Amino acid sequence: MEEHFLENDLKTIGSKPLGLKGLLAGKIMNIIHADFYRNIINEIIIPYEKNLSEINILDIGCGGGTCIESFSKHPSVKKVYGIDYSEDMVKLSCKLNQNKISNGNVDIKLADVSNLPFENNSFEIITAFDTINFWPDQKMAISEILRTLKQDGCFFIINAFPKEGTKWFDFVKYKNEKEYKKFLSSNGFSDVSCVFKKNTIIVQGIKL
Repeated sequence: MEEHFLENDLKTIGSKPLGLKGLLAGKIMNIIHADFYRNIINEIIIPYEKNLSEINILDIGCGGGTCIESFSKHPSVKKVYGIDYSEDMVKLSCKLNQNKISNGNVDIKLADVSNLPFENNSFEIITAFDTINFWPDQKMAISEILRTLKQDGCFFIINAFPKEGTKWFDFVKYKNEKEYKKFLSSNGFSDVSCVFKKNTIIVQGIKL
């Protein structure tokens, strides 16, 4: 079913899920990705839990909100923010996280990665789960991420890493580890590293 959505209407559903089809896609993605993303999130958080007692996190392109839910369960996380530029995804994410929103631990906004509605140096961690391919202005987006990260803060790209020759390989903007590293290192990030889990790449860069 996931392949049906991605192949038939990739740009519309993946970029900005709207309407009944978009809502259904968001719910399906929550189910498909929940456990896998949760394991990645645990690995992201563990090093910070040893050194920081209060972490502010931004998840860009939060979709159905499953990553926000996973981040908010960690005791060291002070607050999780999410943005998406699909109104329907914001609603879905808010519904999933309504209790944490009510107690002030989660805040989800309708916003664009190229114009983040946050102050400079706001976050220890910023994440982008399977969204970077849909950013229309990569340069502006990464400059906004850099602006809102705190010094020594980390930006994580978690993205599908398809095999060469597939439809997904043609679609993704960065084709290999070297291209991801160049993208971050040429835009204000240091100590860029990449690890692989299944067919997914996890890229980490630290704000200079």
